[in-house]
This record gives sequence, structure tokens and C-alpha cells, in this order.
Amino acid sequence: MGEQSASRLEGDRYQHLYSWYVLLPLLDDDSPFSSAFVEHPEAGAADDVTLHPRPGTSVASRYVQVKWHVDYRDVYSLKGLTEPPAKGRSLLQKLFASWKTLREQGPVEVWLVSNWQADLELGRYLQGRDCRLTEAFFVEAPSGALKEARAQWQVHLGVEWDVLRGFCRDLCIRLGFASLAELEGLVDERMSARGLRQGVEPRAIALDGIREWIEVGGEAKRVDRLKLQAFIRARNLTAPRLDTPGLGLWVHGWVRREWRQPPAVELDWTQYFNRETRTVPHATFWRERLLPDLREARRRLAGRPEGTLIDFRGKVPLSAALAVGACFPEVGGDQFRVEQPTRGDIVLWRSDAKPSARVLRGREHEGNPRAKDLLVVFQLTGDASLDVERFESEQPGRFRAVLVLEPEDGPHDGSVTSEGDAVAFAVQARELIRRACVRWRASTTHLILYAPASCCLFLGQRLNAMGPVVAYERTVAGGYAPSLTVETG
Repeated sequence: MGEQSASRLEGDRYQHLYSWYVLLPLLDDDSPFSSAFVEHPEAGAADDVTLHPRPGTSVASRYVQVKWHVDYRDVYSLKGLTEPPAKGRSLLQKLFASWKTLREQGPVEVWLVSNWQADLELGRYLQGRDCRLTEAFFVEAPSGALKEARAQWQVHLGVEWDVLRGFCRDLCIRLGFASLAELEGLVDERMSARGLRQGVEPRAIALDGIREWIEVGGEAKRVDRLKLQAFIRARNLTAPRLDTPGLGLWVHGWVRREWRQPPAVELDWTQYFNRETRTVPHATFWRERLLPDLREARRRLAGRPEGTLIDFRGKVPLSAALAVGACFPEVGGDQFRVEQPTRGDIVLWRSDAKPSARVLRGREHEGNPRAKDLLVVFQLTGDASLDVERFESEQPGRFRAVLVLEPEDGPHDGSVTSEGDAVAFAVQARELIRRACVRWRASTTHLILYAPASCCLFLGQRLNAMGPVVAYERTVAGGYAPSLTVETG
């Protein structure tokens, strides 16, 4: 039963991938189609995805049945198309019934798309050019296997030759289509060609959208260019703007790496960091060596042309990402483009992206009324509460209050899905911290980070006029230790 469920899930995935694959050309100015349906309510068996032409064109509406097979144990044949399953009608009967209904609405094409191949007898009558049956199939007096097959089709469908011929003229059979992995590659190519992100996460977002349209039903399953564009904007599927010039800033922390484009400035700090032991430099070393390195890097990049981004690359601790951002503040006109791993993909996020509508909530509890320090926990991708409780218990009475910042739906691995989310959370975090500092009259902010590195970088850019901010790193034992102090003015 489990294998059957897995096969059904793979089949749904294949169908939805193919649907997205044929929906993407609706974005093109020269597309002959104006709209589409996923699981069309009136298309019978040929309902998986349908395409409908622009008014005034001579293109036929296209109705597609997608058949996925988990292995290649069999092929399609002239005879096999008439063989019914254990229950119900044959594939040929289903496609014919759809055609009979749909042809009353105007010119139609009924498509069968599958990863199974055609056998030799069927394959010889399929045109590679357009997947239609060849003219040889329609000869008036066929012989041999074709004669037998055509007669069987007529009897099986219960129609005269003229009706069968009309159906077969509108039938397109696309066999031996891509495997699941190949179809993913084809989808990526189409997304890239239209300026969209590619890879596992963007494809998953697209398939979630298709499933949602199907679940809602009705007009929600209808897709046109405007709806597709709105979906792409809402789900942040547009690829980063790589046409904007950038100058590279490489900072090597945990490890040293190379990227394609050489940097304008490169800082190698690997001798000061050890990922296995979670060793980071002492605050004094930050103040006397590393922060001056960053300030010198900013000086060297200051003469870049207006509008040029800083292409930041580096595997560094979260506190170091915060420090980089603080040394290149947003108020100084500095904007970053940074690599961000996202669910198996590497994407580029910009610090000047439009904030998304996501909301960051703040939870507070009061501590020692005589204390002057505020503890802030910036937790987006995980819950640090147990470690923070232990951290507080180890220094009782240290903090005037504790502020926990997290997404409205709670911290979790997929909480930050786009550059817009990262910017929104950074902007809101800065404002919530500022208000808490004023409310609790805090002189120093202590910051624990549990978020993607890009969010820490973007937050660092916005920590201006907030006094000293002490950033912490998680220790190998699971606690937190101070890493560096950022003087924000």
C-alpha cells in the first residue's frame, strides 16, 4: 500500500510539474494562448492542464492528459490503448469521450503525454514534428496491423470511420516524454529563461501554488498572464537582479572558499575561528584587529560608482555577519547582495529588497528593576528558549528585561523564504529593539542570534544610534558566550 501511495504522489508531482512547464509560456508576449486551467472542470479525462487561445487566433484549444509510470516495464501500443483497466474505460475511450464533448466549443487538440514509450507499430504512425498521427494512418484501405488496429478502434469506440478519423486528426500523442528528473530540469530552464529563480525551493513553491488552486477549485483553477505574474511576485520567484554592478567583499571565517568573480577586498580570518570547537576571537581582538579590518575594507570600497552593490561572500559566524553589516550601515548608503542557502538552493538576496508583509512579534518579560542591560533573542529559524533560560540562570539579575523576537507563526527552519522576509524581519527587529531600549532605559543591548546569516547581516546594517550592542555566539556546550561589541552610536 505504501508503494502505491508513493506512486500516486510521484504521479501528482509529475502532473503538476508538467502543468507549471506549460503555464510558464503564458508570460511571453507572443504566446498564442491567453489562459489555462489546471484540472479543467469540463474536460473529462483530458483535464490535467488545458490551454486556451487568444481571441482571433487560429490555434486550437489544447486539452492534456498526463500519464506518469513509475518504471518502464511496458509501452503504449495501438492495441494497448483500447485495453481497459480492471475497472472502468480504456484510455482511448476516455480521450474520445473528452473530444466528443469539447469539439462543440471549437477547434480542439486532445493530448496524451507520458514517460512511457510507443512500441514499433504505434511509433511508426506518430510524427516527431508535432506528435500527431501520420498521413499513413489515414489511408482509405489500410493493410496488416494498421487495418486490424483501426477496425478494433472503430468497434471499441462504436463509431463509423468518419467520426474516428475526425477524432484521430485532433489527437496528439507525446510518448517517451521526460523522466521526473529531466522534467525538473526542463522546468528550471523555462524559469531561468523568464527571469525566475530555479531549483528545488522555487519548484516547490510553484507546485504548492498549483495544488492550492486545485484545492480551492472553480475559477481559482483558471490561470492567465496577470494571475501568473501576481503569483510570481507574491511568492518571490523572480531571480535576483544580476545586471546591477557589484564589487566583491570576501570574508573568510569558519572556512576559506573561492567564488567565480574575484573580490575587490578579501579578508582571511580563518586562523581566528574554529567551527568544531566554536572558537571565536575575544572582544578585545575584535576591537583592535577585526573591526578595523572591516572599516578599512569600507574605506577601500567607498569610491565605487553610485548604485554599485557590495557582493558579500563568506562563511562566518552569525555575530561576524552582524559586524559586517554594522560596518557598512544602510544610512551610509551601503547595500549588499549576499548568497543565502535556501532549502537546498543557493540564491542571492539584496539588502535593499522590498520588505515582505511578514510580521515579527516581540515577547517581553521583566527582569531585575535595578539592571541596565536588555537581552534580545533574535530567533527566526529555531527556538533558543531552553538555552536562553540556562544563560539567564547563570547570571541572575543581569538584565532589566528580556525581548524575544520571532515570526508570527513561530521560529522554524522555513520561516525566512525570501529576501523580502529577511529585510522585513531586520527592519522590524531594529524598531522593536529600539522601543524596548527606551521603555526599559537600557544602556547596553545583548543580542543572541538564531537566524540565517543574511538576516544577521541586514540587521547589523540597521543597528544605528542604539548604543553598544554585544553579540553572542553559541558555544560547543550549548550555551552562549559574548563575541564582540558593536558601537552603534
